[in-house]
Amino acid sequence: MDPWRIYVYNEGLARFASEEYNHSNIKSNKFAHLTNYSINKKSDKFVQNSNADQGDEGHKWSIGALNKHLENMGIDNDLLWSKIYDVILKSFMAVDGCIQQQLKKSNSKNNCFELLGFDVMVDSDLKPWLLEVNLSPSLACDSPIDLKIKHSLIVDTLNLISIKKFDRRRDNLNKMKQRAKNIVRAKSYQSRQATGPGAKGTDKAAQPIGQINETAINNNKNAFDKL
Repeated sequence: MDPWRIYVYNEGLARFASEEYNHSNIKSNKFAHLTNYSINKKSDKFVQNSNADQGDEGHKWSIGALNKHLENMGIDNDLLWSKIYDVILKSFMAVDGCIQQQLKKSNSKNNCFELLGFDVMVDSDLKPWLLEVNLSPSLACDSPIDLKIKHSLIVDTLNLISIKKFDRRRDNLNKMKQRAKNIVRAKSYQSRQATGPGAKGTDKAAQPIGQINETAINNNKNAFDKL
């Protein structure tokens, strides 16, 4: 986190208003000046994507389809995205101080991450405007294009932060081994106390830890295989 390591996913969703914008209905028609999916899906004119391979269908496109459409219009995508990256970097600079202060209180400075959703509006002059940064971006999938993009996003995020597959059987077996070791140590300690100077009871020596450990594991192995 110090310095920041920021990655921008190369796909995403472009949302469009379901009705054409004009100044006369700016107050009365929310479907004309808001691009929120939660609002526009209630419009009779809203068109939902029905094919994940058709990225420019309906009122929700893939970023890849939008880039291709802008390129066909002769727009410099590299220049546009450099402006968007600039907005993203400046938004992080605005909160750098408070984030670093919070990290000083944390014991996990090297293994924290966050998945953020940036809502950016591009005006007619191709100037990007930051609308909001979502701390918990929606991963709901209401259309094939949602599922395709968000599924890949989650997979790539988990790979990026090096999340390993959890082996429940091995984890349970390791816990059982640790419990067996703790039990053996306790019994061994009690045996030494009983056979020590001035102690009453048997002089029987404690059973070796390794032998008890293996016996305990073998007796319970089948139960853990079923978990």
